Amino acid sequence: MLEKREERYRNLTNGGVLDVLVIGGGITGAPIYRKLADQGHRTALIDMGDFASGTSQASGMLVWGGLLYLKNLDFSTVLKLCKARGELLRDFPEDLSVLDLHYQFHPSARRSPAMVSALLHLYWLMGGCSLKRPSRIQNPDAICYQEAMLRESDSRFVLDRIRGADTDHAIPINHCKLIAADYDPHRRQWNLYVRDQLSGKEYAIQTKAVINAAGVWTDEVNAILGIQSPCKHVFSKGVYLTFPNSSRQTAAEVFPMHGEDDVLTHVPWGPVMMWGPTETHLQRIEDGLAPTWEDIMFLMDQAERSLPHPPGVEDVVSIRCGIRPLVVPVSYHKNVYPLDLSRRHQSVVHREKRSISLYGGKLTSSLHVADQVATMIRDWLPASHTPPSRIEPVLERSGVHGFVTPEWARDHEFCVTLEDYLRRRTNLAQWTPRMGLGKDDSERGKLLEIARVFETPHADAKSIVDAYADKVRTIYDPLLEV
Repeated sequence: MLEKREERYRNLTNGGVLDVLVIGGGITGAPIYRKLADQGHRTALIDMGDFASGTSQASGMLVWGGLLYLKNLDFSTVLKLCKARGELLRDFPEDLSVLDLHYQFHPSARRSPAMVSALLHLYWLMGGCSLKRPSRIQNPDAICYQEAMLRESDSRFVLDRIRGADTDHAIPINHCKLIAADYDPHRRQWNLYVRDQLSGKEYAIQTKAVINAAGVWTDEVNAILGIQSPCKHVFSKGVYLTFPNSSRQTAAEVFPMHGEDDVLTHVPWGPVMMWGPTETHLQRIEDGLAPTWEDIMFLMDQAERSLPHPPGVEDVVSIRCGIRPLVVPVSYHKNVYPLDLSRRHQSVVHREKRSISLYGGKLTSSLHVADQVATMIRDWLPASHTPPSRIEPVLERSGVHGFVTPEWARDHEFCVTLEDYLRRRTNLAQWTPRMGLGKDDSERGKLLEIARVFETPHADAKSIVDAYADKVRTIYDPLLEV
């Protein structure tokens, strides 16, 4: 595990100047990295945390066609996102499936059943009638329409874009933070300095172009790069709760949010149901990195008002918390409900320094953005090598849920910590109470077995699990009064 990381760093620093460095291994950066590597550019991908450990691990798993944009009559965006959703369903049938959603009518809702029905039929038409036509159902009174949903998880979708692209000319390194940068205009080359978050060692990298796909940290990375942008991010925190899917529900439900012109979803995901999300304006990234008691109580109150059999706090299996990066002009200073701001991607291109900064965005449009960026890079730089024919090894899965084994994740998916495995290579931390520990630490023995795969000279399995359990007791348990 550690030897492979050292080998990648040696390749990164001693293997010659990179064509492109992609900063940020989430849903925006990962497909860009794969596209550039596949078209013959010597490319590296770094992320200061694990791959897919930011916003990309906290979605609602739905691949929307842009329904909410109809509220603002943004038909162009809806058409683009519906087209992108259809292409994802066509091109990645192993990753996505179609999901029925039941939009529940409520007497206090701001939109009448007739209006909702008309909007959903318009949405269906704008999607090319490729999904099932919306239809009225009874008991409860609702209208059924369809969206796409990830089969396994958002993190898995990101990791599958990176997995297999690990060669002398394609170098992915997670837990690697950019700490300094300067641009040499005479050589037309970036000199970048990074720190390995696990060992503390620092490395120098040279690259001809830089792609800033750092998500909510895009502005911070631009500050290090010395790049000025006409755009910036504002932030919205989204929190989901998961509860046991005891009724084996297969359709999702959409409920009007009480007190706001918004909706909440109740979505089946394996053995759990996801309930949420919140939509909370943030002043700083740090304010949204963890859920709060107020987030939990808001969702529990909405569940009490909406769900026919509302669960209690004691039923919560896991909590998902993420920050949405919303692109606005740099002069923007309004304080509006975050849903009123666009989720669109926006690229800011600095041709003289061969730098591209990516703002905003959603999973639905991420592969289109990758195509656009790859085209720009191809216009700037010729391919430096012929990419090898890729034969990706067959996934090794085990257990009742068919997750990849810890050994496989370590050897083929850049997994270096217990949390990497529990939270992103599998759904164990999301489908098992208390982030995988279980009630009363009932799953501790299983975690010890997994942790042995990630032992280092400085940390044995027991100390790894002890540290993980301390984190659960400090951050997670107080929210649920366990």
